[in-house]
Order: sequence, then C-alpha cells, then structure tokens
Amino acid sequence: MGIVKAEGIVIRTMNMRETSKLVTLFTRELGILMLDAKGVRSGKSRIGAALEPLTVSRVVYYHRETRDIQFLTQADVVEFFPNLPADLEKWGYANACAELVARAQTSTEATARLYPILLNTLRAMNEPSAESRVCFWGFQMKLLSVLGVAPNLRQCLNCRTGIPTGEAVMTCHFDFARGGFFCSNCSSEAGLHLLAGETLRRLAEFQSLPADKLAHGKITPPIQRQIENFFRAYFAFHLEEIGSLTALKFVREISGPLK
Repeated sequence: MGIVKAEGIVIRTMNMRETSKLVTLFTRELGILMLDAKGVRSGKSRIGAALEPLTVSRVVYYHRETRDIQFLTQADVVEFFPNLPADLEKWGYANACAELVARAQTSTEATARLYPILLNTLRAMNEPSAESRVCFWGFQMKLLSVLGVAPNLRQCLNCRTGIPTGEAVMTCHFDFARGGFFCSNCSSEAGLHLLAGETLRRLAEFQSLPADKLAHGKITPPIQRQIENFFRAYFAFHLEEIGSLTALKFVREISGPLK
C-alpha cells in the first residue's frame, strides 16, 4: 500500500453506506480513479466541497494494486465553477461532457489530451454569457478527435474541394460510413445526410477553435438543429447513442427540443 497524490476533475459521485461517497475522479496522468470517501457526508467532514461534481480537486489516497476502489484520505479544492450549478442548462451540458468522459475508453496518451479539453470546456461554460450548448458541441468534436474517429470536414471526399468561405452558398451530403462529405457537385449517392455549407463550416470550427472562442458564438436555430442531428447520428454510427446520456435527457426536460 502506498500514499498517492493526484489532481483531477470530479465527474461523478454516488452515496455509499450512511455517510460515505464513491467519487469518480478524472485525472490527466492516471485517467479514471474510483475513490471511497469515508464519512464525507457527515457533519464533521471538511473535504465535502472538494468532492462535489465538476470540481477540480487535489486528493491524497491509499493505493493498493488489488483494489479497484481506493481509500481517499484528503481532498482540497483547486478550482470550481459557480455559474454551472446556478444555471440548470449549463449544469446539464457540463455533466453531459463529464458523462462522455466516464464512458470513453481512452489510452494514457488520449487521457492526457482529453483532460485539458474537459477543463477548458468547463471554464468556458462557466462564463456568464457562454452558450453552453455550443461549448458541448465543441467538446464532442474534440472528443471524437482524441478517440481517433474525427470526421473529415475540410474537403470533399471525391474532388477534394474545400468548404466555401464568405457568403458562398453550398449544400453537401455527409457519408457517416466514410466519415466525410461530398460537395454539391459530387453528391450523387442517395440516402446521404444533407448539410448546409454553414453547418459544415461550424462543425469545422468545433475542430479547430478552443472552447473560449466558441463559447460566445451565435448560431441560427436551423443550423443548430442540423448540428445536433449530425452529432446524434455520427456518435450513433461510430461510438454510441448520444441521446442516451442522462444529462442530455435532463437538459431536454428543462429546455425542450430545439425550435
């Protein structure tokens, strides 16, 4: 048994016994840690704040190779995001990001890339005027890249034409099996997913721009609907059904579907 120190983001908690919690911590170096916080729900505990969901905390725990759940001995708050629990929609989308991390099967290298993406997304969402839905879409796109299944949004699969800039009008068809699009001149196959050129440009921005640059972007409702449908279909094809996330169901209950 050894004493280990780690810093990470609390992505899930569950009550255990009368006064304890099972804490899921996502760390840059160690990936997912499962920690047994004994007595943390008692009135005498001083570490409860550090174990709240979506808090960045520094922890100390006893590590034993034969155990999947380690015993937590100390926890301190490093960073927290007060505007997230104060806004139910922000809270829902932030927890949807955490839920995706909990489900993802990542290597050590992938974990090191994903940790700052989640942290920067939470920071961006915490801004009072941030568009939490847009931040969530940006997180999804970057998660796809970390997992090695990012779509090709830069050029047509057939003629290699790039996305038009400025006011150019274009529609394209997206092929989920091949992970890329056909421009309007090359879209000859029936049954592919129709996307507006503006939708394609927005999706490409999610790949390239950091969370704080995306947080205040305004997107029209028709394009928002296309983006949401794209992610739902792309995740369903390459990973899993995104609509099954508990946090997204919560968002729909309080906000309703996109108009």
